[in-house]
Amino acid sequence: MAYLILLLFPFLAPAPAAHNVDVQIVSSTTGGKFYVAAYATAHGFQEEEFVSNGTTEPADKATHGAVALQLPEAGEYVLAAFQDLNDNGELDRNFLGVPTEPYGFAKIPPSKWRSPSFDEVATQVDGSGQIRIELRPWSDY
Repeated sequence: MAYLILLLFPFLAPAPAAHNVDVQIVSSTTGGKFYVAAYATAHGFQEEEFVSNGTTEPADKATHGAVALQLPEAGEYVLAAFQDLNDNGELDRNFLGVPTEPYGFAKIPPSKWRSPSFDEVATQVDGSGQIRIELRPWSDY
């Protein structure tokens, strides 16, 4: 019986608490919704498999917004956002793959001429405070 209790003990331990992160979004463009996603791994970032995401309500004259994310634990994450100007729910791109809507990361990528790697735009998230993402058109990077 004692062995059974020892085997069940890991299942009785409390689950780790989620970390709440407030993401403040700023854009020079008005209109549309702001979408934010958090990626926990390089593979997840590459495959667009987020661990948390959120969106704001549309506002015709809004140039800023806030989205609350719940992350599984403190650590390094890529926090990415975009402004959906045509309300289709995705970041539009031209025939070369260049974003045609404002986008941004919590950490500015080193080059606009290629997609950034996880390590280049990952930021440490400890579950307290706010993180700011400035959205820009591709030409402004």
